[in-house]
This record gives sequence, C-alpha cells and structure tokens, in this order.
Amino acid sequence: MMQKVKQLILFLAVLNLMGINASVTSPEEGMSTGPCCPVSPAGIPGIPGNPGIPGHPGPYGPAGSKGDIGSPGDVGMHGATGDKGSDGLNGERGATGEPGQKGEQGVGQPGKQGPQGLPGIAGSMGERGVRGPVGQKGDCVERTQRVAFTVVRNTDFTTSSTSLPFDRKLFEQGTHFDLTTGTFTCNMTGIYVFMFSFLKPSSSNRSYATLVKNDNIIVRGYASGAGNYLQTSNSAVVFLQEGDRVFLRSEGSLYSTSHHHTSFSGFLLYGEIETN
Repeated sequence: MMQKVKQLILFLAVLNLMGINASVTSPEEGMSTGPCCPVSPAGIPGIPGNPGIPGHPGPYGPAGSKGDIGSPGDVGMHGATGDKGSDGLNGERGATGEPGQKGEQGVGQPGKQGPQGLPGIAGSMGERGVRGPVGQKGDCVERTQRVAFTVVRNTDFTTSSTSLPFDRKLFEQGTHFDLTTGTFTCNMTGIYVFMFSFLKPSSSNRSYATLVKNDNIIVRGYASGAGNYLQTSNSAVVFLQEGDRVFLRSEGSLYSTSHHHTSFSGFLLYGEIETN
C-alpha cells in the first residue's frame, strides 16, 4: 500500500513538471480557471504505473463551453491580376428578326444609267386597229407618155460603122426606133436608162461597142482575146432633151444569132417636170 502511494505522488510531480495542473481533489471542491475561458474539471487520475514507467493517461474531460467571437482581422492586400483567358467559341447564329419598317425616301442625285439589257422576246401581234377616215383626193399628174424599147441582131456584124444597125424590135412603146441606123431619137425630155450587150466571136482578136449621145461618147464595152467567145455589156443613165439621138458605134466583129447575143435597150426613167 505504501508503495502505491509513493507511485501516485511521483506521477503527480511528473504532471506538474509538464505544466498540467492536476489535483486529487474532487470536482466539487474547486476548479482552476485559464486566462480567457473556464477550464473543464480535471479528469480522474489514471492508474499509477510501475516506478520509472509513466502510467496510461486518464480519459478526456467534458468539452468546455464555447468562447466569445474574436475581433475581425486586418484586411488583406489585393492579389495580382490574373492572365487573360482565351476567347470562347462562337455562338450559334440567332434567328432572323422581323423586317423593319420602310424608311423615308432619301434625297439624292439620279444614278448613272446602267448598261442596256438584252432584247426581249417579241410580243404577240396586236389586234388590227380601227380603220382611219378616207383622205381627201389630191391633185394627180397623169403621165401619158411612156417610152421604152429593146432591139436585137439575128446575124453577125463584121464591119465597123458609125452606128450599129439592128434586125428586129422585141419591144417598143412611145417612140419610133430606126432599125436601119440603130438610132433612138428622143421625143420627150427626161432621164433615160440605156443598156447594151454583145458577144465577141472566137475568130476576132477584139471587139468594141460604144454608147453615143449625138456625137459624144457615154460608155464603152470592150472584149479581147483570140480563140474565145466573150460576152460584154455596159449601161448608163442619161439626160435627154427632145431631138437628142442615142446609138451604138461598133468596131470589130460582133457575133449574134436567133438567140440574140447582141442587143440594145432603153427606157424613160422619169420625165422632166417643168415649172413656170
């Protein structure tokens, strides 16, 4: 028994050295207090161990009451700004909004004219219009004089002459053509058209036919080349007064048969209008 008391005293001494306020008094006899809050009652001492060996600690005492809230601490410094984050993905396209109201027409200069478009498809023919009123009858100048002729040769002509004679009249109106001299004499002043054609025979080297008014050359037809038949023609528009003479003058051989390879024609294009 004495040995156990000594062990208890030694254990209490060790606790005091460690800063633990231990007492063998019961909790009802007294309680120690700390600097800021009450201290829970001391636990039941543990069973002393063998000398030199600490005994097992006793069980924890009940938890003390909650202390008062402490005063707020000082405000801390702001942290450094973080790095900029990467751009996010594009969002989906939103729905189309309703059309807005039409704005007022602006005032400006007209624009330049654009290029002309392609021709359109022709439209269908319209209905026939209403017949217009009959016009008044105008003054009419009746042409009572018509002049025209065509004469031909049925045979060759091999000698040169001052005027080429013809054998037959194919057509004649408003004039009297002299076949013997081959001369047309104007009996109405106006503008005339004359034409002629001839065929050079293969036996001749060259052939001529010249349209003559009175004694003046108008136009000429020419063909040359031995051994070939060559057809030549010419024409002219000539102003004639009454009494003027028109004929053909030939040189060299002219070939003709019943097929009329050599011919001479003329007609009045329009008569001269006389003014008072």
